[in-house]
Amino acid sequence: EQTMIRFPFSSKRKRMSTILDNVPEAKSGYNKRLMIKGASEIVKNCCTKYLDENGNVQNMNDSMKQNLDKIINEYAKDALRTICLAYKDISPNECGPNHDLPEAEEIKDIEKNDLTLICIFGIMDIVRQEVPGAVAQVHRAGVTVRMVTGDNIITAKAIAVICNIITKE
Repeated sequence: EQTMIRFPFSSKRKRMSTILDNVPEAKSGYNKRLMIKGASEIVKNCCTKYLDENGNVQNMNDSMKQNLDKIINEYAKDALRTICLAYKDISPNECGPNHDLPEAEEIKDIEKNDLTLICIFGIMDIVRQEVPGAVAQVHRAGVTVRMVTGDNIITAKAIAVICNIITKE
């Protein structure tokens, strides 16, 4: 039976985590593992390792960081929101008995470092057909349209172009 501790997603945290127990393949000998997903540029920066194409753990290096940044930017230019998946095998009492210290903080210490990156993927929120035309109509009426988002700036600009909020120029 698995029990879980969850640290929910919020726009401030830009990540969510779950601590699973009874993970038989955990390398620490302690069978708990933190699984995390969130904004790529944030979660990636907490990773010190990554899984290679064969599923082997490798140390994160500058070359891989640059490659990942390139992928994130390419996805963002295509109006994709990028999500990073990572994990961490944790030790007994790491960040307190429930692994949730500091209790008063939004982001727990257990989520901040020594993660192993699994993958980065892109998702797209489909723009409804009527949106570009509606934005154009509002522009013709003399109204300036502004978009408010927590997205990566490159993704936000690409979506704004699709919606006719801004032009490519």
